[in-house]
Amino acid sequence: ITMADTSKVRAVAWDPSGTAALSLCPVPSTNARPSISATADEFLLDVFLSHDGTGCNAEETECLLRQLDARDDWIEEQAQSRHKKGKQSKSMITKLSMDYRAAVCECLMQLQAKQQKQQQDMSDDDNNNDNSSNSDNLELLTLSFAISHLAEIFLLPSLSSSSNFRGGLTAAAATTTKNSRLDDGPSGSLTADTIRYLRLHHSRSHALLDSPEVEELLSSDQPEYYKSSNSAIPGPFEYPYWNLILQLVKSGQLDNAWTVLTHHSACRHAEEAAMTGRPLTPEGEGFAVLRAILLSAPLPGGRGDDYCVDDAGLDDFLEEDILEREEKEARLNNGFNNSNDDEEEEENVPPENINEQYVDGVPRNGYLLWEDRPRHADRLRKLRYLRDLRKCGQPSDESEYSSPTVLPEVYQPNSAMSIFHTWQDVIKREASFPSSGSSGGFGLGGGQGGALDALFRRFPPLQQILSVLVGKVPPNIANDPSLTWSETLLMELLYSRPDISPDDISARANAIMSRKGDGRKHALDEIILSIMSGSAGQVVETMFSLCGGSSGAALPATVTSLLCNLLIDAGCISSEEASSSSVNIQTELLILAAEAILSSFSVQEQSNVGVRAAVRLLLPHAPPKR
Repeated sequence: ITMADTSKVRAVAWDPSGTAALSLCPVPSTNARPSISATADEFLLDVFLSHDGTGCNAEETECLLRQLDARDDWIEEQAQSRHKKGKQSKSMITKLSMDYRAAVCECLMQLQAKQQKQQQDMSDDDNNNDNSSNSDNLELLTLSFAISHLAEIFLLPSLSSSSNFRGGLTAAAATTTKNSRLDDGPSGSLTADTIRYLRLHHSRSHALLDSPEVEELLSSDQPEYYKSSNSAIPGPFEYPYWNLILQLVKSGQLDNAWTVLTHHSACRHAEEAAMTGRPLTPEGEGFAVLRAILLSAPLPGGRGDDYCVDDAGLDDFLEEDILEREEKEARLNNGFNNSNDDEEEEENVPPENINEQYVDGVPRNGYLLWEDRPRHADRLRKLRYLRDLRKCGQPSDESEYSSPTVLPEVYQPNSAMSIFHTWQDVIKREASFPSSGSSGGFGLGGGQGGALDALFRRFPPLQQILSVLVGKVPPNIANDPSLTWSETLLMELLYSRPDISPDDISARANAIMSRKGDGRKHALDEIILSIMSGSAGQVVETMFSLCGGSSGAALPATVTSLLCNLLIDAGCISSEEASSSSVNIQTELLILAAEAILSSFSVQEQSNVGVRAAVRLLLPHAPPKR
């Protein structure tokens, strides 16, 4: 580079450790050679970056490498399948998506723990600024996690898919036919996963349970009469206690709802009477019936106990091999695992029998009937239970585990709805709610004398809350200003229309959003509806524009590129469409991700790591010429 004065020439060189930094030597003030006495400014280099990298912390780096590992393993499986002249199951692309999400989920948990620690240690303004930046990154990654979760549910095949596709990297996508559960799933087949998505990404109940207010409420002598000057628990009732129970019921977390009810002073008194052998009062009998109803609920998505499929939908996928290995080891050791945690085992309380039936005709594992693979999910439920027994120092014996019913191999709508209707009929009978053909409102049903009547007389909010379980939402709950569209949709899917057709979910969500927003919807709501309707292009656009894919940050750019590739390989985006336009979106996203990786690691003086990671990302897409 020559300056206006040709006698002053600046030396230019690329940083030898990476190609993202261009170094320019300073222009000497004279033609004399710099001496040891020269000022420090004369030795400073001007460095220009080819791209504005934002850095990549340890947690994000680990996530990025885990995603590349998962992609490489998937490519290897595809190659082995082609070598054996076989066909790759469609479910493999869904497993790859779950591997990607698992990496992001782990990264989110690590970043959240790191942020909490920083908040505790924060002492000056600089830390405040850093924490604000970290919060922004965390929000973008959380949004990426939610979008990829929604795409997995509505765009990719089921794990139980028995059909095959000619898997391959990009090139084979042209021969792939889109076969998502949205396209060919039976009624109710997407309900459980949609409920879990709404719980995880839109429900407020998880945050409420961890709040200081709830902790204070539950520790009081009479939590049902607890009041706070500025309660953070939304709802239509006067006392926060009943609003908390309503929040849990709205999201289907009935196990947690029962836990909160056990803190009620009347429930505690009934339990004390039962333990001393005294006869139960009508209220005590009512609490016993209520417990049986809540802890038997065959809800799609589970009722929130420790053995349901988790809301992220990842635990069964990630823990299956570990649970099987632990059980095999236990069988070799007479029902015990080799463990040095004897002291910890003695302190644990043995779990109750998870198959003890509380309601005739409603097995405790009935919620698994809504899963893609009910029998497989029930086996993992059993293995978790046996593991909990071993943790308490008790031997686990599979022969003593008697499943209340043999679940089908794959999802069967009629079986799931039959158990669900039986459960709701029990509620109507015990609560004396009017039958479906009655014109009555939310009264006691003509005084038929159900087991819960005594509780309803003393605690009117309880009757209104339980009416939600039979799909009848009282006006004061339905018209509560704090009720969100996601909570309304959750109640509908859980209690009114669990057998909804997959392609009707977006229509119902649209109607509810419009009603809640007076005909107006937020931009994110429109994105959710578009993905629920099967738009893969919306996924890529959102990841690029809203989730940091275009920010120059290594992890968001890589997540966006890998997800785009996955959708193309799954047939959700045609490879011809991706390459026919003037800009090949797949290639552009790959290049942007590689550049973001290089520059992000260069700015933190880890160019060698960036180069290796970028090469790993690009190499499968650059096959040698034949």
